[in-house]
Amino acid sequence: MKIAIYGKPFENALNKEVPQLMKTLADHGIEIAIYERYAQFLRDNGLLTLPCATYTREEVEIASFTFLLSVGGDGTLLDTVTIVGNSGIPVIGLNAGRLGFISSIAITEFEAILKSIMDNTYHSDLRSLLQVHTSSGLFGAFNYALNEVTIHKKDTASMIQIETYLDDEFMNTYWADGLIVATPTGSTAYSLSCGGPIIVPGSQNLVITPIAPHNLNVRPVVVSNTSKISLRIRGRSDNFLIALDSRSESITPEEEIVITKAGFTFNLLQAPGQTFLNNMRNKLGWGLDKRNK
Repeated sequence: MKIAIYGKPFENALNKEVPQLMKTLADHGIEIAIYERYAQFLRDNGLLTLPCATYTREEVEIASFTFLLSVGGDGTLLDTVTIVGNSGIPVIGLNAGRLGFISSIAITEFEAILKSIMDNTYHSDLRSLLQVHTSSGLFGAFNYALNEVTIHKKDTASMIQIETYLDDEFMNTYWADGLIVATPTGSTAYSLSCGGPIIVPGSQNLVITPIAPHNLNVRPVVVSNTSKISLRIRGRSDNFLIALDSRSESITPEEEIVITKAGFTFNLLQAPGQTFLNNMRNKLGWGLDKRNK
């Protein structure tokens, strides 16, 4: 068995735990490789003293690994989407962030997770992704997102107009600061902050959520994840922003943006007894009521 470890090169509460994690994995006969930039960061901070195998995003043969261990918060886990791609490799989200909704496994649960892996009794959720197509090929081969695709104004205080088509039928022109197209996974992220609904993973839906719309009668809309969503942007600026999760690029009005469901899923490993509904209650405070026991 081989596990790839991924982390970002900045301070978090779990960095000091990595040497012990590596020892625990090695004691179970598991081969390890660490993301090269993260390994260098650990070395620079005296947290990695022994030689170890490393990998880069560009050259990794991810299919040779059994799991990927993400050490960080939700943002770190979202970065792993471009590493695992369509490989189907389960991702373990070890949480060092403040909330950890998708990267939700605590360090105290790691031994239980490792046991479930060794016993082949682990549980994982298959999460749908979005894929973006543009005429200029923005984002190259990494043109997919686990949480959302976001269109946003850039370098101006003026709102923008986003002409939106659903399966080639005109839907609406949104006058707003931007527009979010979110998966069920992303429905608890930026979309939720903008008034969008929570969508349970596996429900085969997407949600289109405007950001600060200029019309009181414009609200989020839930659509099938088999839909093709086409967007064109207009405004006083010549440049706008398109983001796939935490990765962003500038985009011009000449580009048509086509958003579809990706042809593969993201395999998110869950801790024993952990469910989406449980996380909603415990981490988002959803349904919190002192009358409930």
